Amino acid sequence: MKTLYEKVALTYFMVATVALLVSAFLLVGFAVWEIASSVIAAEIPIVDRVRRTLDGIGLMIIGFAVVEAGTFIAEEELFRKRELRSTRESRRSITKFITIIVIAASLEALVMVFKTSREHIPAVIYPAALFTSAMLALVALGVYQWFSSHVENESE
Repeated sequence: MKTLYEKVALTYFMVATVALLVSAFLLVGFAVWEIASSVIAAEIPIVDRVRRTLDGIGLMIIGFAVVEAGTFIAEEELFRKRELRSTRESRRSITKFITIIVIAASLEALVMVFKTSREHIPAVIYPAALFTSAMLALVALGVYQWFSSHVENESE
């Protein structure tokens, strides 16, 4: 029964990783198309070109986060093929995953600031809140690292 579960889980992680990577490449393709079409189209006003370019950049950032999530799953579940056995391994995995989220959220907040500052200044509060959330996640990661390093040192 255990080997059946392991095979099903391995298949799931493989399919999920491939699906995430394909989705990320599609997002990047759409982003490149959005940016290229906004640059080429001379009849579109410059403000709309900038908006479409920022939309494309936002898609690339999401694609980046999706690729990183897919590679994280592949590294943790497919290539390493083992449980987290130590606090050091756990810290490394959690740190990598939260770092991916913080980078993606920060970049998306930056793009959103540029977009909303051109269109509707009062709406800048939303990207500011996203950036604040990303920074809180970074601080929480630091606190986690600090506490877990003390636990790791005590267990050695």
